[in-house]
Amino acid sequence: MDNIHKIILEESLAGHWDWHILANRVYLSPKLKAVFGYEEHELEDFISLWDTIIQPEDKSRLEVHLAECFKSGGKIPFNIDVRYRHKSGSTIWVNTTGRVIEWKGKKPVRMVGCHIDITQRKLDEQQAEIANETLKSAFQYSPIGMVLVSLEGRFMKVNNSICELLGYTEEELLSKTFQEITHPEDLQADLELLDKLLAGEVTTYKMEKRYFTKSGSILWIFLNVSMVVDQARKPLYFVSQIKDITDRKIAEDALRESERRWIFASEGTGGGIWDWDLRTNSVFHSDQCIRMIGFEPHEFDTVPGVWTKRVHPSDREKYVNDVQGYLRGETAMYENQHRVQCKDGSYKWILDRGKVIEYAADGSPARVIGTHTDITEQKQQEEQLRRTLNTVSGQNNRLLNFAYIVSHNLRTHSSNFKMIMDVINDPHTNEREKAEMSAHLLNVSELLNDTINNLNEVVSIQTNIDIQTSEINLRDYFEKAIGLLQNDIKRWNVDIQNNIPAHVNLVYSPAYMESIIFNLISNAIKYRSLTQRPIIIVDYIEADGKPGFSVADNGIGINLEKYGDQLFGMYKTFNGNSDAKGMGLFITKNQVEACGGNITVSSQPSQGTKFTVRLSST
Repeated sequence: MDNIHKIILEESLAGHWDWHILANRVYLSPKLKAVFGYEEHELEDFISLWDTIIQPEDKSRLEVHLAECFKSGGKIPFNIDVRYRHKSGSTIWVNTTGRVIEWKGKKPVRMVGCHIDITQRKLDEQQAEIANETLKSAFQYSPIGMVLVSLEGRFMKVNNSICELLGYTEEELLSKTFQEITHPEDLQADLELLDKLLAGEVTTYKMEKRYFTKSGSILWIFLNVSMVVDQARKPLYFVSQIKDITDRKIAEDALRESERRWIFASEGTGGGIWDWDLRTNSVFHSDQCIRMIGFEPHEFDTVPGVWTKRVHPSDREKYVNDVQGYLRGETAMYENQHRVQCKDGSYKWILDRGKVIEYAADGSPARVIGTHTDITEQKQQEEQLRRTLNTVSGQNNRLLNFAYIVSHNLRTHSSNFKMIMDVINDPHTNEREKAEMSAHLLNVSELLNDTINNLNEVVSIQTNIDIQTSEINLRDYFEKAIGLLQNDIKRWNVDIQNNIPAHVNLVYSPAYMESIIFNLISNAIKYRSLTQRPIIIVDYIEADGKPGFSVADNGIGINLEKYGDQLFGMYKTFNGNSDAKGMGLFITKNQVEACGGNITVSSQPSQGTKFTVRLSST
């Protein structure tokens, strides 16, 4: 090969070769070896090299192509794309081209050619093919109608959806123009927009128009048109997207028809009408709507937000969210109840309702109309009803608590009386013991008298709304309960530590407090430890300005995982104690909550229990 030709090939991207066919000898240029990832010394110039690196499925194709070139005397050019194995192990595409430059009769003697790496080009072609197939699929199976239209208006390509919408077969539609199926009243507007597109004044246009279907019926569509141009910016064809909006148009017509009736009916019932045009961002309020909150029509602006600013701060966020949620299509109709500040500073409750009656070309809401109804009186009645129900519920709870106190607390007093009388009447009781019992009998009688007085007080307030309260000393009430339970305390050698400060005074129901403390202390004794001396610790607590107390013991404890959700239930017992009635904790919880407080418990089996009572602020 001439040196000048070698230089040209070496400076190009191609690697050249020189094949002496009869001598079965070949020259491979360094550039050619580099195509396959090798240095010049790594590959020897053997014709058999191709057999080792060519892809097996391409080898036979290359051999057939080479044989055709030889057989035709070189008239059929040798030019073929085949795959080779790169040094890295990857596969590369190579364009192989060559020409026989010496013949011996009809036999080729010498052939020269070059190899060009076309891997990237092949990858680009594959990606383009995939993209093209994807585009074809997206076009053909799009849920909305898609068409390609010539500059004259003839349909060049149509998808399944537009054929189904119009009732034509593909062949029938390809024989028509869009002008033929467009409603005459809409054609001129469409053509004017098309002229602007062709003139470069716009890059796309949208409009609502009507088509005639094959059956002759009218189909309302939303049309979106763009234009495809060549590299010289010369128009080639139009791409149109077509969405059926017939149902929406029918609904809009029906809504407009009913709008006048609705406004007339609403005005007649004393309600107010508002009309929000989102295109001009203006709001109309009827005279009734404005006068409802004490203004005259000339005093109220039509700018959106004037009404919103008068909405009560506690209601404003929900009011705005409900409006925006409806406009986003999250609800079928807008409805909200909120308070609005009147001219005199007072608030009225308003029932606000609305519905979209017009849509923009892109399908977004364009106009919303609604009503304002004054429901202040209704809200006041609802509030009064709520208060009445709360009053009845509270009275029922207090009546139930009263019955529980009578049955629970008096039973304890009667048991103490019976036990003392049994001891006194026992022939084995000496005079000293009788005297001691008589003194204790007097103490129990005084405690019973206090309880009866408190119960009488509860009876006298059952018809009142509020629970009768007075100032009490918390430590004294614990001492009263300890005194009442003195027999059990001595009997079981209970160590009670009353850590309530002497100065803690609370405003509370005396009857409720006596019952709450008694139940908690008596429970701690009843479910005492059987293996160690019973200990009960009473502490005063205060959190967030609210007083309270805790009663902790080292007793048998409660399995809260098993019984936690039943602990404060009526007639619920868990530890097999024959004296348990399942009422104490139920009573206690009701009494605490009736006074605005709460009670919680922490416990582990065999490790004791701690009840914490948090009272309402004093």
